[in-house]
Amino acid sequence: MGNKRYRNQTKKKTHEKKKTPLIVVTTGGSGGHIFPAESICSALLKNGYQVAFVTDKRGKAFASLPGVETYKLMSEAVARRTLFHKGVAVMKLFFGSVQALCLLQKLKPAVVIGVGGYASFPAVLAAHLWSIPVVLHEQNAVLGRANRILAKGSRLIATSFMPTKRIPSNIPQLRVGMPARNQILKKENSSYPPKGNDFNLLVFGGSQGASFFSRTFPEVLLQLPNELKEKLVLTQQARPEDIEYVRNIYKGQPFKKVTVESFFDNMPELLEKANLVVCRGGASTITELEIVGRPAMIVPLPTAADDHQTENAAGFCDSGAGWLIPEKGFSSLRVSEQLAELMKNPKELSIAATQSYARAMPHAAESVVAEVKKIIEGNSKEGVN
Repeated sequence: MGNKRYRNQTKKKTHEKKKTPLIVVTTGGSGGHIFPAESICSALLKNGYQVAFVTDKRGKAFASLPGVETYKLMSEAVARRTLFHKGVAVMKLFFGSVQALCLLQKLKPAVVIGVGGYASFPAVLAAHLWSIPVVLHEQNAVLGRANRILAKGSRLIATSFMPTKRIPSNIPQLRVGMPARNQILKKENSSYPPKGNDFNLLVFGGSQGASFFSRTFPEVLLQLPNELKEKLVLTQQARPEDIEYVRNIYKGQPFKKVTVESFFDNMPELLEKANLVVCRGGASTITELEIVGRPAMIVPLPTAADDHQTENAAGFCDSGAGWLIPEKGFSSLRVSEQLAELMKNPKELSIAATQSYARAMPHAAESVVAEVKKIIEGNSKEGVN
């Protein structure tokens, strides 16, 4: 009798364990998608959910989190390709969607979270076909192409910016912010560097944008008056092929210190030390500026899809946290004069830093999880009825 009761209790516990909801998170392999996906996965795990990550062949950048199974499906971007390559991409998306249908049938997730990019297309499409609730997260201030296609039928579009353009009027949306990596969250609302003899200027443009800063921004710095050059501690990102070119331009200048590298693995620390940042307008970049609380001169990448970097930067700069500088018509003299004024007015930069942090949403990943929880609980109540 006792053994039977024990077996029944064991079966009950096993059954309860199996009922722990599984959430699928899906996205592509670029840093702008991987970082928020990792943050969402971590937040889901902390809240007791099972998590599976679905990506494409580029998803190897995803940090292997304990307890997260990773699956790779066929997928490829369609936009900006030749007709032939578009055809190949469409075929890959088709086969990836078939793979995703089989995978989701096996996993039976409670919710699928799409974090953008064409790599999210197969799993989100399969979720729609299986009537699995879908939450989309949009990083940029303009709904991306993949998310535009997948929006119909989604329970919610969680946004990083408000407003976010091109969201269908009949789809609920909620601004939650952009999930950030833990290294940045540890630097949340860092004290603005006190007035001193050094002026720390951080210049970076990412993989697509660094070349512009390598070729154009040195002219800005060369036109600064010598008394400001002598205070300048410059840290600049440049593509590998541009490093020697940039270093040679700065050689012989009376800058206090110059560091030019192709990659910095201590970006959170560099942001913390910076008096001012010069950068592109990617969603991750602006999010990190806001969380750390740093002012920036933002030069949006003009070739970004739907000019989303300009839209990303607009709210940040309109709030007084930064200065928007279009690449078209860029004047090194005018920007140099603007930079000189800012270097002479640390109070203005400090106020801008405060405005930057005022926009921060450091709990974005937890907000996404809270919405997922509402969907699961709502479905559970519907099932009871």
